[in-house]
Amino acid sequence: MKTNPTWYFTEKQIGVDYLDSKIAEEYDKEHQSFRNFKAEAEDIVDKLKITKEDVVLDFGCGTGGIALKLTQYCKKVICVDLSSEMLDVLRVKAEKQGITNIETHCAGFLTYHHKGEKVDKVVSKFALHHLPDFWKSIALLKMADILKTGGNLYLSDVVFNFDPKDHESSINGTINNMEDIASKSMVNETITHIKDEFSTYDWIIEGLLEKSGFSIDSKIIEANNFLTYICSK
Repeated sequence: MKTNPTWYFTEKQIGVDYLDSKIAEEYDKEHQSFRNFKAEAEDIVDKLKITKEDVVLDFGCGTGGIALKLTQYCKKVICVDLSSEMLDVLRVKAEKQGITNIETHCAGFLTYHHKGEKVDKVVSKFALHHLPDFWKSIALLKMADILKTGGNLYLSDVVFNFDPKDHESSINGTINNMEDIASKSMVNETITHIKDEFSTYDWIIEGLLEKSGFSIDSKIIEANNFLTYICSK
């Protein structure tokens, strides 16, 4: 079993503690108040042109809101998440729904070591921000290595697209928007995200993507500071 050097970044839960089983169990309820997992999965299928022959790897899959729906459209989904508690919820849902074309791994971006053939698509939504920028680049290199030549990456996250001098008004706007569409706990989670996690600027993530071997096919501004990148290897 391959292991990382001792100086590698230790991936850990920062911000909201999704290693807490109670919080993991409430994840779907909290996020369904302002997200539509079915529509998000269909958007991924459309943008990545996923087929029944494809193997998809979902980094930071959480409780499988998107991953389990992707199983309808592809050969298999490999689900990777740092939280065993979140994966427990995912596996219970999969069993209840009779979904068998999944594979789960309790690991992070840096500690997941892929075995077998390279995959056709990689998906990561609202997860890469848990790594500082240098380690984002290492994670992206790993993703590129896992992907087949010609494979695609769907990367969606909190990515800052404001001028640095406008940071206060832009961040306040994001928080205010969450107050309009989500619960108080999600507003608090957004504030925790800004304070403690590692979201970066669009011009930085774009440089990291390109340096990691990806071509950026499209950049979609979902909302202020919420961006999606469709990339190819």
